[in-house]
Amino acid sequence: MKFALPFILGILQFVQISSASPGVAPEGKGEVSVGEGNRTIQVFTYKPKGFSNGPIFFMFHGAKRNAEDYRNWSIALAEKHHAMVAAPFFDQERFLAHLYSWGGILTKEGKLRDRNGWSFPLATEVIQTILKREGDPKRDHYLIGHSGGGQFLIRYVAMEPVTAKRVVAGNAGTYAFPRLDWDWGYGFGKLPNELQNEGRFKKMLETPMTVYLGMADILPKGENFDDSPEANRQGKFRLERGRKFFEYCQKLAKQKGWKFNWTKVEVPNVGHDAELMINDLRMEKALEN
Repeated sequence: MKFALPFILGILQFVQISSASPGVAPEGKGEVSVGEGNRTIQVFTYKPKGFSNGPIFFMFHGAKRNAEDYRNWSIALAEKHHAMVAAPFFDQERFLAHLYSWGGILTKEGKLRDRNGWSFPLATEVIQTILKREGDPKRDHYLIGHSGGGQFLIRYVAMEPVTAKRVVAGNAGTYAFPRLDWDWGYGFGKLPNELQNEGRFKKMLETPMTVYLGMADILPKGENFDDSPEANRQGKFRLERGRKFFEYCQKLAKQKGWKFNWTKVEVPNVGHDAELMINDLRMEKALEN
């Protein structure tokens, strides 16, 4: 019995699509989703042609919630490292303000929220799911965030198990200093005991992380800039806050005899600009382990 060539090709194409794991990102630009129901997270992806065993860059957007832009701005970096990009989208409707960048641990009234409502475990689910779909749960991967995404990662490393080769937190507006006399978000005060013990601080400082700072990020005001008294204790502008945070943590690790696996990389002539920070040559140094 003879079959027409188009029919045979159609069958082969169907078999190829059917055999692929569900949710695997396509080559080039794409979108996938992780989770179900109100826990579904949309993820913007980019995969170089012929991508196989390269690393994955998980890009965390800022307060503008422009995950698609972060994916697009990271394409050149991905091509250089033959890496895949996965940029999760934490929408404004479900993750208003600090429900994203501060993890949503506490309510506005300062009460502990159910862990299912935190943004940190959702990020972990995205990371683990994407790694599994791409065929290797232990594949090298990096967590990179800017502005609100940098804030998110600074707090994430204290609250979640981190399997990434390195975390890069760029131009965060404020920092969670490992101290109890400043309330959560700026420090760890008002959290339950299990979330503010020294073991957590030790883990935080041992996690391979780069504090990545634009040297022109020195405006003491602006859109989404926290100029509260609590924030201004950390410094008058983002560059100063990042430097003080790094120095404080470095000193604490030395005092306690803990490993300090952080580096600080500063980028001249760049302000609060995610695209420029991602594509600056110093990003290579920020990613070094």
